Amino acid sequence: MYINEWYVMAQSEELTDRPLQVKALGQKFALFRDSNGNAHCLANVCVHRGGSLSSGKIKGDCLQCPYHGLQYDGDGICRFIPTLPEGAKIPERAKVDAYPVDERYGLIFAFLGDLPEAERTPILEAPEWGQDGWRTFNLLYHWHANLEVVTENSLDATHAEFAHTATSQEGQFRLGDQASIEMLDYDWGNSYVIRSGSLDLTQGHHGISQTFGYMNFEMKTADGTEPGDFRFYAYATPVDEYSVRRYLLHARNFYLGEENDKQLLKGVWQFEKEDRVLLEDTRPLLAPNPDTRQLLLTEDQIIAQYRDFVSQRQQAGWRIDTERVNATREQTVYAIPSPARRESTGWITEEIPRIRPSA
Repeated sequence: MYINEWYVMAQSEELTDRPLQVKALGQKFALFRDSNGNAHCLANVCVHRGGSLSSGKIKGDCLQCPYHGLQYDGDGICRFIPTLPEGAKIPERAKVDAYPVDERYGLIFAFLGDLPEAERTPILEAPEWGQDGWRTFNLLYHWHANLEVVTENSLDATHAEFAHTATSQEGQFRLGDQASIEMLDYDWGNSYVIRSGSLDLTQGHHGISQTFGYMNFEMKTADGTEPGDFRFYAYATPVDEYSVRRYLLHARNFYLGEENDKQLLKGVWQFEKEDRVLLEDTRPLLAPNPDTRQLLLTEDQIIAQYRDFVSQRQQAGWRIDTERVNATREQTVYAIPSPARRESTGWITEEIPRIRPSA
């Protein structure tokens, strides 16, 4: 699992007038809305005596710890300690990590890392959302699979013939016969297009955890054929090493009537179910490393490129040392470092351990 990514923490409708506890990267976070309805994301553990902030109450623009009543604002700064005499200064160390939040597409994103804004990979854009001529949906899936394994599956077109038999044709992606692959330039990751007959499928990854797919095809109509587009934007959040929440934004520019939703979404749900069952039985459970013995074929160029991309993030020191975290979690509280740690000192909660880059 890696820091310094935008991860979806919840759907907008989940965060109401009460705090919400969310787990990501193996850690717990507290989400809440201030008096203006703005969403905030804090590390969940109070630095006083370890209370769970997400179990507390919202007091104006602050989140109150349920244990001793300390109140933290959206920037993670403690603004009130009930036992302090009136006028007494609140200790500067009374703070928790607060993470940048961006709410769009009916989703609440948080940047879980310490990079300054100019250095962050932006959130994958879904320009069709809310636009005329498009029908869009936001779907949520829970998968018991590793994030990188899930991402690689999202980049894999050729498994469709065998995993999604209801919608794929035999030999549809046979290279040199019915299909061709072209790797594409993409600023925030890697991408490719596979062409097979009347179908063009463009797929790619954006950062480590976000993927997209554009499916252009010819539809049969009463008057012949007409072009249609399916667009998929997937935002995967690792709950821990072995499970993810996958938020899928689905858009189409055909059959726009509400009466078509049920049947079309049934197919999308079926796709997800077939992939989930497949991946939960795939081995190894964790993402392949350089020592993993696997045969990569011509159509797996995008997989190889994605693995190189992930390796670069590890070399940057962004991969969480889960073995160390798991070995010490009973006695040590960790926090994903926030951008504020680059600007101030005196943090009580220890930064989550990360794997050191190789020489």
